Amino acid sequence: MGYTRRAFLGAVGAVALGASRAEALPDYISGKVIQEALNRARDGKGPKDAAGRFIAKPGKGTYLLTEPLIIHGNTHLDVTGIRIVARFPATGVKKTMVLNAVSASTGGYAAPGNIAITGGSWDPTWDFFQRGVGDQAPPMNVITLIHTKNVVLDGVTIYNTKHWHAIELNAIRDATVRNCALLGWIADPKQGLWHGEALQLDLPTGANTWAGKADGTPCRNIVMRGNTCDKSGSQLGFGQFTGSHTTQAGMTHSEVLVEGNTVRNARWDGIGTLNWQNVRILNNTAENCEGGIYVKSADANRTVEITGNKVSGTGKRAGVGIRAVKPISDVVVSGNTVTPCSFSYVGDIAYRSPPQRC
Repeated sequence: MGYTRRAFLGAVGAVALGASRAEALPDYISGKVIQEALNRARDGKGPKDAAGRFIAKPGKGTYLLTEPLIIHGNTHLDVTGIRIVARFPATGVKKTMVLNAVSASTGGYAAPGNIAITGGSWDPTWDFFQRGVGDQAPPMNVITLIHTKNVVLDGVTIYNTKHWHAIELNAIRDATVRNCALLGWIADPKQGLWHGEALQLDLPTGANTWAGKADGTPCRNIVMRGNTCDKSGSQLGFGQFTGSHTTQAGMTHSEVLVEGNTVRNARWDGIGTLNWQNVRILNNTAENCEGGIYVKSADANRTVEITGNKVSGTGKRAGVGIRAVKPISDVVVSGNTVTPCSFSYVGDIAYRSPPQRC
């Protein structure tokens, strides 16, 4: 999305003034209508998609959520052409617009899976700003999935996430996030910008366990393809498009493909990883981000490929950087276009072939 500097600053100013130029609030439809559609799908009612999921497809309109939507296994939530906003209370509900159904005793990837979410314009803060109480919008995720498998997120557009993540995959196996637009982020003043991943891979440990067991299960076999991460018309960009900031000894996210994504105006690194192995970062574009692509280990990691990416307009951080806190083996860095040219390799790194340098 493109914005002139004047238009962007004007939009920011409207938000800062408590939405003095706010639109009139629409005639909202209760989010319970979407939940009823999800419950019908849970009960095996309605049509199926090609993967055997029951389709929950509410009518078009603008929906207001005051609590999370709960999506069950074998369900496809299709909200193409639908707008969904949030007015969550400060306490009393989990702070995410969507959460999958997980019992308290569930660990690993054992929660009911085969879940898809398609389309929709999602905004967790818009309603607060339109009512002139933007500061009351709680920090929250938009889509959070945990302890499950076989997930597809396709064509989802998310605006103006506050402090946390547009999408969090937590203890997920076999997931694809494609063609999504993750736009605008309100930074947490108490955390570093590296904390602001638009699409975070996480593992359940303590307070970040949304449901089920805090068993440290990492993510496995994740594809991120063809997504866009950028500022919105009213907020600056995320800290970074993807990454992690939670670790547990012996647990590494693995088999991750980050391909063909476009990241602009990230305030930290365009693409980051922490404790990911068997990861391929291919043919992405990072423009006007503080850093480009940054790979870091906490435990020993292996097999990292960074090839064919285009990085331009970076600030003080490297265009491509690898930091081995613990050894990283089988590393390939080749065929990237990095302007200004900046490569940084720190620590015990074993290369499959000589790494790209300036």
